Amino acid sequence: MPIVLNIIYKLIKCMKQLIVSFFLIIFFLPTAFAETKIFSGKVITDDEKVIDGRIFKFKYDENSNKVFAETPTTSLIVDNGACKSNDVFRVCINSANFSHKNITTYVYYYEVDATIYKLTGSLSAITKAVSATLLQGELTDLTIIITNPTDFDIKNIAFKYDLTPFFIEEVKGCELDGRQMSWKGTLQPRYDKICTAKIIAEKEGTYNLAGNLSYFNGFENENKMTDSLAIKVLPKQLKVNYTIDKSIELKNPFYINISLQNIHATEDIETFVNINIPKYIKLLKDTPIFNKDADVFKHNLILKPGFIMNYSLYLQVNSEGSEPINYKYTYTIKGIRDVIENYTFINIVGLNLVNKSPEVKMKQEIEKENNTPKETNQNETIAETQASNKTDGQIAAVEDKIQHKKSISDFFDKSSLIFVAVIFIMIIAVPVIIYNIKKRKKEKDKLTNTAEQNQNIFKPNI
Repeated sequence: MPIVLNIIYKLIKCMKQLIVSFFLIIFFLPTAFAETKIFSGKVITDDEKVIDGRIFKFKYDENSNKVFAETPTTSLIVDNGACKSNDVFRVCINSANFSHKNITTYVYYYEVDATIYKLTGSLSAITKAVSATLLQGELTDLTIIITNPTDFDIKNIAFKYDLTPFFIEEVKGCELDGRQMSWKGTLQPRYDKICTAKIIAEKEGTYNLAGNLSYFNGFENENKMTDSLAIKVLPKQLKVNYTIDKSIELKNPFYINISLQNIHATEDIETFVNINIPKYIKLLKDTPIFNKDADVFKHNLILKPGFIMNYSLYLQVNSEGSEPINYKYTYTIKGIRDVIENYTFINIVGLNLVNKSPEVKMKQEIEKENNTPKETNQNETIAETQASNKTDGQIAAVEDKIQHKKSISDFFDKSSLIFVAVIFIMIIAVPVIIYNIKKRKKEKDKLTNTAEQNQNIFKPNI
């Protein structure tokens, strides 16, 4: 029994020591501040030192080996080799040594080696995204955490975060104004403020997202940027290439080669191909891979990562036509549906049809100028491809251009006729004028000779 009592007594004594130690730790635990070093170096006593935009001044008493530090708030008396704090600054004196003596005033000056910290409230902000690499149209969750790590309230917080490159589906914890998240308020010690957003990628590119924080840190208003988060939006993962003969003649066969490639590293692409060939172009050789519905050719396939699918169409232009060959690729990747649409105009060399009006000829010439294909290598598009049809304004512009060219042509035709008429008149009129001049000159000479003869006949002889 005495042994049991002795064990109980020792346990109680041990618990008392633990409790006392715990309270001592709590009592002497320093208040948490955001400590920022704003100066480290040597200063001369009595000189005003501008540090962080404010004036500090030091004096040294050699007898007590203490430094009197004047700060922008309250002054401190700091032992040489020690540190001391007020509400805003912590001043550490590393050393103090004699510098020089003013021989006029007999004042001694010392060189003080000091380190100064600013003790203020400070916020930290972290931005996280579930995925930092997105497809166009892909959604991800974005989280911004604002933290007050200090032991006092931080007030007048104003937070703004611009999400302009993305479509915002939902925001929680913050307000949404257009494409900008914002929040205003106060954070208590050791508290966090969390804002979340669901964002959808729209355009290809790499975007660095960051926010702005302003708040009162207990001494002054402070502005800082949050950490930056880079999000990369990938290009369309279905890559389409075309090759086509440079010159296409009427009734002569030609090829259009199309390649589809999945450029994504890990995801499959389910693709639906739809090619519409106009009636004036004939498919000379059936392609079993396509399902034909009138003039529309269709095919479904799944492209593995990096896989390339090639199509070859053997065609022939049988008559004049202005409609393009239309391509439409509807594909799905990671559950996201997207569409690529292109079209190709066929330019025919040596096509001359009778009974075409000047307006039709001029319009064809303009279309030929605008739609001339460019020669490229196997992996590039030779035929001109466009993303949409011409608008009414573009058609009106073409007609204006036709009318303008017609007016110029009519003017030059009339000018040519006038010029030819003037030349013809000159060719006829000039010889006639020369003949009349010579005839008049001969008649004048004849009259002159007759008059002289008559004068000689009637002249008396002396």
